[in-house]
Amino acid sequence: MATFDGSTGLLLHVRPDTGLDPDELTELTARLRAELLDDLDLTDAEPVEEESAPEDAKGLGSLAGVLLVHFVDLDMLRAVVTSVRNWVGRTGHVVELSYGGDTLKVTGVTAKQQETMIDDWLARHAAVP
Repeated sequence: MATFDGSTGLLLHVRPDTGLDPDELTELTARLRAELLDDLDLTDAEPVEEESAPEDAKGLGSLAGVLLVHFVDLDMLRAVVTSVRNWVGRTGHVVELSYGGDTLKVTGVTAKQQETMIDDWLARHAAVP
């Protein structure tokens, strides 16, 4: 399990469209994590420990469904967001991505709408180290 220390990392919070129990949500999140690790050259993608959750993490509630993804540059951030968007499109679930206090909700809106929202969000983080 990862600890959240405020360093470079993208917080992913899976928000299922149905009332899943914590075990089902943990399994769903594990499938997203496995897909990210299989498809991308990530530094890390780990579940977040409850005691290390950021204080400003609005509405996290239970940490079932929360991953901390480490990446090295904007291209990798874009690749992670694209993979999450594709996963959301296939599963119908919602994922909230938070970076530097800025949150993007990836939902099942049209591809064009979601692409515009993602591009705007990524542009705000173009100075990623």
